[in-house]
Amino acid sequence: MVHQVVSSYNRLGIAAIETGGKGGRRRQYVTWEEEQAFLAPFFTRAEHGEIATAGEIKRAFEAQVGHEVHKSTISRLLQRHGWRKPMPRPVHPQASAEVQEQFKKTSQPALRLPSRPVQQRTHDPS
Repeated sequence: MVHQVVSSYNRLGIAAIETGGKGGRRRQYVTWEEEQAFLAPFFTRAEHGEIATAGEIKRAFEAQVGHEVHKSTISRLLQRHGWRKPMPRPVHPQASAEVQEQFKKTSQPALRLPSRPVQQRTHDPS
């Protein structure tokens, strides 16, 4: 390896040993700035309370790059830009407390197994 590096340096000069280095996004479809510009309309819609699905974002991304991409590509893209998986709502928006209370009053009681009898302990002072 050392002989190859010396030979490359002798032939090409300093450009032979100045490389891009390790790491980086070498197989990217678009740059970071292009990804931000692509996601900007979805961020705007999300700020207004509209829902943007990963499938919708995937179709728009495929239209931009001109071919199909794997769904993990979109997952990683959203993760890079700080999107997270949404959590389920604690309460359904159309839920009614009155209807739930009425259901609790009129529904059949759940099958309850008899509990074990509690044994009384006698206190032995000795």
